[in-house]
Amino acid sequence: MAGIILAPEEKTIVGTRKGRPNHSAEFRRQLAVAACEPGVSVSKLAREHGINANMLFKWRRRYQAERQAETTRLIPVTVVSDVPNDIGPAALAEAAVMKPGAPAGTIEVRIGRAVVRVDGVVDAEALRTVLESLRS
Repeated sequence: MAGIILAPEEKTIVGTRKGRPNHSAEFRRQLAVAACEPGVSVSKLAREHGINANMLFKWRRRYQAERQAETTRLIPVTVVSDVPNDIGPAALAEAAVMKPGAPAGTIEVRIGRAVVRVDGVVDAEALRTVLESLRS
């Protein structure tokens, strides 16, 4: 493992709190990246750079959360506006019966006047993303 060596002036920023250094964002990011590498001892890495291991664990969690947020992807959605105003039992029964000639794998979710329709082969992860976005 190649250790991260930073010049002392790059490591800390003089802060307003007595006895507690404020480390630069770049320094925190570099250590968090190093702590994410396989086989790295976070405690040893923290000791080598003179910081508390719990602080490095916190920086690593924050870095991983930021990376996860960057990889979240959205899928295209089409809003259908020709939905009837009131959906009664007859309309629900008609929607429950699969019409001949309809493509296999059609999923339709109605919430109020909004309709989400997925046709064809459905990727489970993409469907999970759509349904989770409806919750919020």
